[in-house]
Amino acid sequence: MFPLGTALVPGAELPLRIFEPRYRQMLDDHVDESTDPPTVRFGVVLIERGSEVGGGETRSEVGTMAHAEITGRRPDGRASLSAIGRRRFRVVEWLPDDPYPQARITVLSEQEPSRADLARLATLDERLNTLTRQRLTAAGEDPEPIIAALAIIDADPRVADLSPIHRWAARAVAQPHDQQRILGSERPSDQIEILDDVMQGLEARAVFGRF
Repeated sequence: MFPLGTALVPGAELPLRIFEPRYRQMLDDHVDESTDPPTVRFGVVLIERGSEVGGGETRSEVGTMAHAEITGRRPDGRASLSAIGRRRFRVVEWLPDDPYPQARITVLSEQEPSRADLARLATLDERLNTLTRQRLTAAGEDPEPIIAALAIIDADPRVADLSPIHRWAARAVAQPHDQQRILGSERPSDQIEILDDVMQGLEARAVFGRF
């Protein structure tokens, strides 16, 4: 398990730098060197209180499994990882942090969004694209390459089997609190409500020039 100061939404990418001895040990114990580059899987949970370094933090009970490529590793064990979120889980029991955080978990099932949910998500996407165009145009930049890049990210085959709601949240939701709200929500309609709330916040910030 990897407690962090951010939550990982399924479909989101997460770069990591491994330097603490406990996480170097985790890599040693769980790296799959049959792939190129080597890979490792672990759970990511949000730290609700405390620090990422040293242990002793208070952790969220719902997190996301991460599949990571080890993009660089030094002889002393320090490493760079490129991770992507996959499935949500709930912690059943935290085990002793020896030599690194570990837990028993249960993987959470995902409900299929309804047509109404997908229609609302499409509206949110239009609103986000409108906001992106406004912001970039005001900065003197061409927004269309960015809009096209977002579409490519959403079509990434590595996340094609994930909920479209999670895929959208992965590129639109930046605040850890909002990310955790998405992770903790079971029903697609409730997830959409959270995303609509996030979108309203972005639009309000844009009005005051803070986007």
